[in-house]
Amino acid sequence: MENKSSGPVQTESSKTSGQVICPKCGTPFAAREKKCPSCGETNRLTVCKSCGAQMAKSAKQCPSCGAKQKKPIYKRVWFWILVVIVVMIAASSSGKEKQNTAPAPTATPKVTSEAVSNSKDTSAQSDTNELQEAEPAESEAPQETASEVEQPAAEPEVTMGERNALAKAKSYLDFTAFSYTGLIDQLEYEGFSTEEATYGADNCGADWNEQAAKKAKSYLEFTSFSRSGLMDQLLYDGFTQEQAEYGVTQNGY
Repeated sequence: MENKSSGPVQTESSKTSGQVICPKCGTPFAAREKKCPSCGETNRLTVCKSCGAQMAKSAKQCPSCGAKQKKPIYKRVWFWILVVIVVMIAASSSGKEKQNTAPAPTATPKVTSEAVSNSKDTSAQSDTNELQEAEPAESEAPQETASEVEQPAAEPEVTMGERNALAKAKSYLDFTAFSYTGLIDQLEYEGFSTEEATYGADNCGADWNEQAAKKAKSYLEFTSFSRSGLMDQLLYDGFTQEQAEYGVTQNGY
């Protein structure tokens, strides 16, 4: 009897090229894509760093080779404990500086009634002389019609969720480097909607090339990488090919 497959079968070429196969339509695409480019199905798959086999993002170890899948540093508990400690120290230091830099009260000069009286007399005399010498002139002020006044374009209203997503994105970038898609994923992981997370990433002012260079430097401070290995790690983190090339080049490769 002929055996029928219940889903797409991963080929050897997809294992070695870092691609996954859409379980809905069977289209192969890059593992770092958020959605299937053919049918739009949300990508919940990734590839094993050890053997290249297709596996679920939520899996703790590869079902093919058994290799454990490491969480990104920003999803580890100790990282956020460190972030909270640093924020508390920074807030405490800022409060002390504000207390030490309070402005001193300024002295207000006293004005005597005699000086005020003399000033009023001089001003009144000057106004009288000007009225006597000046010839009356009538001028008509131009009237502005409603059509001549340009109304300023209304700015799109920013929601509270978008404002908070932007603030959260900036706070992340103060402590570590992110790719554009990696920052959106992290904001969505924190509970923001895709629209709010995208607004935060679009308006945070990050230079994604520089973010790639910072991320590459942070990896090299913890362990050693070959050039191709460092490139693969940056691509896995969501950086584009050009951004990853820039990142490794800025760190001596």
